[in-house]
Amino acid sequence: MRYLKLMIVLLLFSSAPMKAGDWRFGAVIPGVHIGYIFNAGLSFGAEVNYTPYAFDAGAGRSAVGAYGSLTYFFSKGELYRATLYHTFSAGAVAFSDNAFMFKAGACKTVLRWGMNNRNKTKSKKITPELDLSYAPLKNGLFVGYRIFFPGNACFGLDIATAHELYGAYRFTADKQLFLVEGD
Repeated sequence: MRYLKLMIVLLLFSSAPMKAGDWRFGAVIPGVHIGYIFNAGLSFGAEVNYTPYAFDAGAGRSAVGAYGSLTYFFSKGELYRATLYHTFSAGAVAFSDNAFMFKAGACKTVLRWGMNNRNKTKSKKITPELDLSYAPLKNGLFVGYRIFFPGNACFGLDIATAHELYGAYRFTADKQLFLVEGD
């Protein structure tokens, strides 16, 4: 619930962009993704990237900020036949020339179980994650790789390190953010 509140706060602070010198403020980049976690199964989720600082970097434009995401994935664990896990993530994002996106943050995995999913088990620690994605056509469609550590195995997950290959669609709310003058 805290991560959902964080995403809502980030959306509220993303008012209309204001220009101040070479910096622009207030770009929101929401997205959805679907992928596969090796030795686990299908994954899907949503994200919000808030890049409040954009600047010229050589031939292109870069932006930095924060992100929050929620990823669901299926896994055939040690204790259960097939279970839907979910991972909350938050951290820093760097976005370059509307084509490369790098994220470094922390995540926490949760498993709901029991009758009507009344019980909840969380990973014991907040663990690191890294995410690198690329949009070859610069049209919002990304191909990416994410590595994260779901946490303790006491809740039936049979993988200690998750390697996820995914496709994502990210919509840049500020279309002027990555235009280079003269285009």
